[in-house]
Amino acid sequence: QEDNTSKIIVQGEGRASAPADRVTVVLGVETRDASAAIAAAENARLMNETIAALLSAGVAESEIQTSSYSLSTSQAEEPFGSEIRDESPEFIATNMVTFSMNRTDGVGKVLDAAVSSGSNRIQEISFSLIDPRPQKDLALTRAIEDAARKADTAARAAGVTLGRVLEISEGYGYVSADTRSAVFDLATPIQAGSMEITASVTMTYEIS
Repeated sequence: QEDNTSKIIVQGEGRASAPADRVTVVLGVETRDASAAIAAAENARLMNETIAALLSAGVAESEIQTSSYSLSTSQAEEPFGSEIRDESPEFIATNMVTFSMNRTDGVGKVLDAAVSSGSNRIQEISFSLIDPRPQKDLALTRAIEDAARKADTAARAAGVTLGRVLEISEGYGYVSADTRSAVFDLATPIQAGSMEITASVTMTYEIS
């Protein structure tokens, strides 16, 4: 059936922010040796000490998870036509763990404890919200208010009257403070900052 209803479609945006209260870190240990067994054994020793340091620093055991492990060789391929050199390969053992904490204060001290115990790779530090629902609700409310304001302005400019809302569609975006670094300066305080959630809506009004 053909729909002859006159409509106006508007879009609105809203934002809400809150201080980050959860941090997730990916760090680990990389060891090298001409012997694969020695590289792996040293890696295991340092990783065990790193995990012990994390636990002592207040990280819950349930929040620590192995994210990757590899044992590879660094022997490079010689260019075609070059003189072949008989060199023993160097084995590289890498073990990375991911852990999270429901607090952002003292993150630098936790990382310092991990590095002092043998961790030599800090791959990622990211912040988030434990419960983003209040900010999502607020951002959505502001987006709907923004769309309603635009609809009212457009209707008055066009000389029409707004009627009932026929349709609302929504979407969200999550802007997080994210720190990534292969080499991290632990002397610098880590600031979690604020997390911003954006909401967008498309609203369809009946007009007359």
